[in-house]
Amino acid sequence: MAVNNNDLDLDFEVEVGGSNETQKESLKDMFKDPFSHMRTGISYMLPFIMLGGILKALGILIRVFPDVEFFNMCTTLGSVGMNFFVPFFGAYIAYSIADKPGLAPGFVCSYIANSNGSGYLGALISGFMVGYLTLFLVKAIRPSKMFQQIWSMFAPVIACLIVGVFLLAVLTGPISAFTSWAAAGLSNLDSSQGAVLGAIMGVLDGIDYGGPISKIASTIAGAAFSEGITTFYGARISAIMVPPLGLMIASMIKPRLFTKSEREYSKSGILLTFIGGYTELALPIVLNDIIRCTIASFCGVVTASTIGGFFGQTLSVPAMGLPSWFFVGNIPAYILSIVAGTTVTCVLIILLKTFWKRKDFDPDAEDEMMSVL
Repeated sequence: MAVNNNDLDLDFEVEVGGSNETQKESLKDMFKDPFSHMRTGISYMLPFIMLGGILKALGILIRVFPDVEFFNMCTTLGSVGMNFFVPFFGAYIAYSIADKPGLAPGFVCSYIANSNGSGYLGALISGFMVGYLTLFLVKAIRPSKMFQQIWSMFAPVIACLIVGVFLLAVLTGPISAFTSWAAAGLSNLDSSQGAVLGAIMGVLDGIDYGGPISKIASTIAGAAFSEGITTFYGARISAIMVPPLGLMIASMIKPRLFTKSEREYSKSGILLTFIGGYTELALPIVLNDIIRCTIASFCGVVTASTIGGFFGQTLSVPAMGLPSWFFVGNIPAYILSIVAGTTVTCVLIILLKTFWKRKDFDPDAEDEMMSVL
């Protein structure tokens, strides 16, 4: 009996059918509107920040009420939320690009990036790389019907392996090494020169919203704290709420410079910022307009940190948000630094958005990014 080779085609084939124009259009569609994928990542990330931030803020009260086990439980639960918001950010960027096949490799690679010191920036890169690679593998390689289900399982594995090796071998190593080198080089900062100390902490903290550069400041402050020096954390706490507060208040003063979703997010976000104190709460607004928001936030953070350093602000317990008010050494200076930094950020973002307008900006634009609120 003759065997028809076409009936037993077990090879994987790269899909090359169609005109060049059709292939170009398909490729363009694949990379269309990357910011929508980023907003999807943010929408799934936000609940973790909020849950983790509020619970950790409650948990820090164990310092005040050491015999109340409830606050210890809050810290444990809150830590889980804060540890996983970055991997979920990257995972859902990949999910937005490649649908379900991108979710698991996106989470794994983002977790690796975050664990190795590259923070949400590493997760951002991981999410896009995994998502696009998975989508490409699924779209470009079409096995025969018999092997379609097997390929749908193996394509994410291959994408995870390629991106994961890149992260471990190329990206996270140098970032971690740079962070350690910079922290070691700056570890001899003199806490007696308060304004200079504050300015340096502000420069490190003001660039990447809790990313790898901010971790240099965290390393320095942690090392100093272990030696009983609390001014490093004092300078940092003076500015940690400035980016979200400045941007959110600006959206209320000049609402037509912000999208409808950004305005709605800001209404609830201000309260959450005071409770949890996390700089990352600014990310949903920042990632829609990175350059302008980063310029404004950076200037506000440096202003606030410099003022905190000048007045020798201290923080006896590394707490953020509402609990921090119990542990700062100079409440008036704390208020002054937050107000000054927030004002600078607020004024600058309004000026930048007014005189340097965003292309294709629609103040009535609405998306699902902040739907969690």
